[in-house]
Amino acid sequence: MSTEPHAIETDVLVVGGGPVGMLVAAELALQQVDVVVVESRTELDLRPRAGTVHARTLSLLARRGYIPSVPPEAIARNPVGVHRSPFQFAAQPVLTLSAPSVEPAPIAGIPQARLEAAFEDRALSLGARILRGHSVIRLDAGDHAVTAQVAAHLGERAAAAGGSARTTTESNARRDVHEGSAGDVGMRIRAKYVVGADGARSLVARTGNFPAEVYPATMNAIAGLAVSDAPGEIPPGWNSTPTGWTMHNPNPGGQARIIAMDFSGPLEHRPEPTEAEYRERLAYVLGAEPALSRVSHLTRFSDHGRYRTSMWDGRLLLAGDAAHSHYPLGGQGLNSGMQDAFALGWRLARVLTGRERPTVLADYSRERVAHAAAIVGNTVLQSRMMDPANPQVRDAVLAMLAVPAVHDGIAHLISGQFQPGFQHDLVLTENDGRVSTLAELLQAGRFVAIRPDEHTPIPDAPDDALVITTKVTPDQPWTSAVIRPDGYLAAAL
Repeated sequence: MSTEPHAIETDVLVVGGGPVGMLVAAELALQQVDVVVVESRTELDLRPRAGTVHARTLSLLARRGYIPSVPPEAIARNPVGVHRSPFQFAAQPVLTLSAPSVEPAPIAGIPQARLEAAFEDRALSLGARILRGHSVIRLDAGDHAVTAQVAAHLGERAAAAGGSARTTTESNARRDVHEGSAGDVGMRIRAKYVVGADGARSLVARTGNFPAEVYPATMNAIAGLAVSDAPGEIPPGWNSTPTGWTMHNPNPGGQARIIAMDFSGPLEHRPEPTEAEYRERLAYVLGAEPALSRVSHLTRFSDHGRYRTSMWDGRLLLAGDAAHSHYPLGGQGLNSGMQDAFALGWRLARVLTGRERPTVLADYSRERVAHAAAIVGNTVLQSRMMDPANPQVRDAVLAMLAVPAVHDGIAHLISGQFQPGFQHDLVLTENDGRVSTLAELLQAGRFVAIRPDEHTPIPDAPDDALVITTKVTPDQPWTSAVIRPDGYLAAAL
């Protein structure tokens, strides 16, 4: 609601509307929190980005209905089985990722843009307000609220007013939300909390006190979409050369994702890559310039690694690349960011409604910093393994990965399943014959308390928990339990 012209009051302002910011908004709106997202882009980012979704993230997506969960009959038929899928580590095909058969899969290919679109649609349907074509240019954090100064991109006003260009027609409600105050400059948004999902150069992070551990870059790379006009010039898949690597996902129907990774050193400046530079980088890595056409959607990256040692500072919180950024291998950044959103949304909502003290946000920070440190560390290791000048590092790590326990630990790290306390899916059969799954019950975003009968106590269940008396399949090491909205065990007896 507006209190004065060009002013918006809200519970939470999310700065940055990529997939992580949109998911944070959807999670907050699910909890009936008033939330506004400010995003500079007027449409989805279609540049080559992460498209690999790992086991733990797939489980979380299923618990909100974004993807199908395993049907009850399938869980009952194979309650202790395992799915397996091959994967790479430092471009070496040496890992086998696994996931319990009661969960969706060890891995899936879902383009980042499709995830962002799904999260945006969910957020809008639940009442979130999304201002595309706008940027937060200043934040003033006080003891009780944060005030943001917001500017519209005047050159993109028409696109902002029309909403996302990924659809040709949209409902009047969609247009109204996107239009908002699209032509305004100097808009103010006053929020009780601000979540920074605004990328590695985060304004939110610069505004607050968010110290960081940093691993300087040692290489540089450019990714893009292009058509290889001479088959075989750029080998399919991962390809090592004396100066770096290429990665090529052939697409017989058109443009393919092609990456050039140059290990000669980092760049001092990182302007937007040009087509000429892209071709030059590929020529340097391959040893000869390949024949390319229809080059587009260029992006630059490196193996620079950083994670914030705190993700909470008073009224400011971080998620996604604003909190941790690293060498983009295997989609771990996107997965970590989505897991941040699932871990943060319900906690922040409970703080805003008075059900939890703000210190629960310290739990969010502690959990997610530990995760970020592990992810950044493993991507730094992978970069060192891929450096053509250091084959000894690669050979030593590959030898260690031949040890089953080491292999399984790394595989669980990559897939996100190294995080303890997650409750895998269950079939719940009530006395009246009703059958459901835990994943289905968690779609409402509530705590779920499970007990075998009305006489069995439930450990520390919130007063708003969904209490269900039921038989569970498969058998569990606990008799009764409370499951958090993000699927992790809160308590068990």
